[in-house]
Amino acid sequence: MGINNKRAQEEIVGFAMIVIIVSIILIFFLVFSLSDRTETESYKAESFLQSAIHYTSSCADNDEFLPVQELIVSCYNEETCDGENLGEDACEILNETLKGILEESWSVGSDFPEKGYKLEIFSGEEAILAIRGGNITDSYKGAQQLLPESGVQIEVLFNLYY
Repeated sequence: MGINNKRAQEEIVGFAMIVIIVSIILIFFLVFSLSDRTETESYKAESFLQSAIHYTSSCADNDEFLPVQELIVSCYNEETCDGENLGEDACEILNETLKGILEESWSVGSDFPEKGYKLEIFSGEEAILAIRGGNITDSYKGAQQLLPESGVQIEVLFNLYY
């Protein structure tokens, strides 16, 4: 009877070791998958913002189309566009351009991973432009870009809500 008890104890110890090893592997897998998702979501917001400010708008200055980054400065300085949009307010073109980029880039809503977005442009305390779409939730990843070459401190903020 002593030999059977010893074998049973060895089997229980072996089973317990297997359960512990499998549990540790599952914990590492869970931690790795959650941290990777967070970095990807943050990277999406940062990449989008960088791309958006370099997008070429339909507003021209001296027969050259302005990228959004320069269009933001023109809007801040209350300038108008040349070319096909002659005399049109730079802020109106900026608003139309960014709305178009946001709507084409992000499908938001309860059926999508991204529930909403918010893009804001500030100079100090003064709001230059704010565009929102979808639902604003408590869970978000964001990016910001300063435009120091503008001569004034202009900050562009973009948040993706999950």
